[in-house]
Amino acid sequence: MDTQIAWAVDSIDNRWEKIELIICDNASTDDTAAICEKWSRLLEDNLQVFRNPENVGLVKNCILGIERASGDFVWLVGDDDPISDTAVSTVLDILQTHMSLNIIHINHRCISGINGSVIIDRFYKISHDIDEYSNPSTHVSNILKSCDTGGFMFVTASVVNRKVALSFIEANPPEESSLLAYPMFLNVGLASSGPFYLIAQCLIDCVYETSSWLDKQQEVRYEQVPKTLLKLKKFGVSNEALLHCLNFQFLDFPSFRDLLYRIRKNPKYARQINYTAWLRRWRIKDTLVDEFK
Repeated sequence: MDTQIAWAVDSIDNRWEKIELIICDNASTDDTAAICEKWSRLLEDNLQVFRNPENVGLVKNCILGIERASGDFVWLVGDDDPISDTAVSTVLDILQTHMSLNIIHINHRCISGINGSVIIDRFYKISHDIDEYSNPSTHVSNILKSCDTGGFMFVTASVVNRKVALSFIEANPPEESSLLAYPMFLNVGLASSGPFYLIAQCLIDCVYETSSWLDKQQEVRYEQVPKTLLKLKKFGVSNEALLHCLNFQFLDFPSFRDLLYRIRKNPKYARQINYTAWLRRWRIKDTLVDEFK
């Protein structure tokens, strides 16, 4: 947290008339409060700190951040995502001439939170920025077909139009059953339904393997994201793109034949399988494959 605030202050530099800095403390039990107090003394009116009385979860805290902001655009930044020193200037330069955008999405690489190794050196394999006004849903579909939904799941990689985002959230409120997939739904929905900008340069590192929701990773991958894909149809995302993303989500999911093979090799494996969850997830996939054909 301390490092991230220092990055923000250095990046804002002398542009406080253009940027507000807000911290949404989600009832942290670590040293967050002390760090916020330190920076509040240093920055005075240039920093606003909101502390939730209880932990409301990642997604709801993000929505509170959008609601509490007053600027035209909101950049939700995680407290542990390394960001380039030039990122703020790059975003501000784009907004100088693109104030009608729904969203700015930022290319990034993916690194291990365990040993720092690079897992994906460039999430979007593009050489130039994408600036799309006329047919956004087609371009978003092409982007999804070339990758998957993972980039749009990364909260720190998107700068959203505040008013448009709040309208979207009001019309499409998050559901508890797919809460952790909501950032992807919001970001893809905004990009598909209005002007969007994709920055080709990698300006952020997405830290893998240490997520706060690692214990729900399988549920998110095999249930929450697939169910959310279906909702993206109404924003014009193509069936071909949605089917590609669905198949990617289930790339490593064991088939019935795989289960039998593993059990034959190691009979103890049979006791490790949650058969109810396995069957439920295959039914979700089969239903969605029919929807996207």
